[in-house]
Amino acid sequence: MAEKYEVRIEAERFIHNDLSNCANVMRKIMGKKFESQETDGVYSVMMSSLIFSAFSIEAKVNFVGWKVLEKGWPERASLTEKIDLLIKVLPIDLKWGERPLQTIAKLSNFRNTLAHGKPDIVDKTVITHVRPEVWDALKGEWESSVTPENVERCYDDTEKLWKILFEAAQIPVSKTLTHGGHSLSVEVQT
Repeated sequence: MAEKYEVRIEAERFIHNDLSNCANVMRKIMGKKFESQETDGVYSVMMSSLIFSAFSIEAKVNFVGWKVLEKGWPERASLTEKIDLLIKVLPIDLKWGERPLQTIAKLSNFRNTLAHGKPDIVDKTVITHVRPEVWDALKGEWESSVTPENVERCYDDTEKLWKILFEAAQIPVSKTLTHGGHSLSVEVQT
């Protein structure tokens, strides 16, 4: 006798929660490392938190846009364009020159610099009367973003924007959670 299986799966998976949790976990690890003064690897932890904050806010913006505009959501638009669209369709008053959007813009630039990593070739000579720190010359411009203060600001501002968006869209918190189920039926062939 051969068995035949029917599997039915229904789910709504929302990755924004996982990405936000990763950003928060990395942020907390950073804090513990600085508290204990055992800072080995803290730079990588801070970078991870910033990257996950950037990914999470993009996923959250996509979630709200999908809920509000459904099939009219421009998935391929830039994060800035998507936020501008949400500002137009939702009752929110946000400006790019102010927090949280000011932070989100910088975080998005940081993310794009890392995601599209390109060589940064510097060839210059500088005359100075102060003995320079030569290691600073090797740092990329984006590295100035990797600080404990910026990690906290980015996490806080992504969470603030998230709260503003989902409250303006009147999305209940329960609708932002991954959920679903499955069933399995077995038919015995005779």
